[in-house]
Amino acid sequence: MYLEREAAIAAGENVEPLTIHLVPHTHDDIGWLKTIDGYYSGVDQDAAIANVHRILDTVVAALILDETKVFTYVEMKFFSMWFSRQTDSMKEKVRKLVKDHRFEFMNAGWSMHDEACTHYEDMIENMRLGHEFLLKEFDYVPTVGWHIDTFGHSNANPRLFAEMGFDAWFFARLDYEDREQRLADKTMQFVWKPFAESIGEGAEIFTHIMPDMYWFPLNMGFDERDYYDGGVQPIIDDETLETFNADEKAALMTGYALNMKHHYLSKNLFMPWGEDFAYGNAFADFGDGDALIRYWNKNMTHLKIDIRYSTIYQYIDAVKTENITWPSKYSDMFPYAYQEDEYWTGYFTSRPGAKSYVRL
Repeated sequence: MYLEREAAIAAGENVEPLTIHLVPHTHDDIGWLKTIDGYYSGVDQDAAIANVHRILDTVVAALILDETKVFTYVEMKFFSMWFSRQTDSMKEKVRKLVKDHRFEFMNAGWSMHDEACTHYEDMIENMRLGHEFLLKEFDYVPTVGWHIDTFGHSNANPRLFAEMGFDAWFFARLDYEDREQRLADKTMQFVWKPFAESIGEGAEIFTHIMPDMYWFPLNMGFDERDYYDGGVQPIIDDETLETFNADEKAALMTGYALNMKHHYLSKNLFMPWGEDFAYGNAFADFGDGDALIRYWNKNMTHLKIDIRYSTIYQYIDAVKTENITWPSKYSDMFPYAYQEDEYWTGYFTSRPGAKSYVRL
């Protein structure tokens, strides 16, 4: 695809310009392999390489030092823990980053709640806790949902998100057969109209499904969690070094982008620039993106593909200008199978005693 686009441009053909939106983010589970406090403090690195307070420390420091950088954060339990421990001076610096739309929040529930077993009242309460915190501390109201790591999607959740005032929501996990069909049909972006048959179409929400997962594109981003994977290397754009590889990385990104355009209607391409507990050293993560963007702006502009850091809100604003007519969806997305014979449904019926107790 790279060579085909290059040849078409050289031949003077009319090639549609594209924009790659790198969206820096981190996905910080509120408990999983470690406790909440364990994830926040960074203990037991043998169980999981994760240190949330250092993620927020270094991300904020990187944003303060460089006005070209942006970041989007999700889990309010962790953010509230971190923010409450900051000095008044640092709190004011963070408030300015938020006011300038360089540190943004999406979803912003206390956690990223499950959609299969959770009662709708608990979904609402989870979101209320996070949103009240943001309103009090920042006078901030999120308008984008972000359920990248929930195992299947109900009609209730997009309905609640739409009625909360969310303009859009994003997710990554999708049944493998459904994904294949949607990629082929270019229906990875659509307007979800949940419960339209019973409640009416008064609530609808733009929905974006990621092409694979919510991580860095394969072999592109380089986080401290990747230090232990010899197959992943940082992007080096210094051509005087024998380790220079930015040309190869840029070619990989070009191929990834053109393949995405083959499956999506928009000419604005969303690229997650993060992963689970990424940005433990934000300077390394941003340094990788910086090297790619520097090399791209110097050597790749002839492809008529722009690349930039974006927040999720900047991406949505860009897509809105295209005035695309989106397909519609009405039903839920259960059950979720990652691949053949790998259904993530065991938790539907597990621990019935605990679930009953919580409900009562």
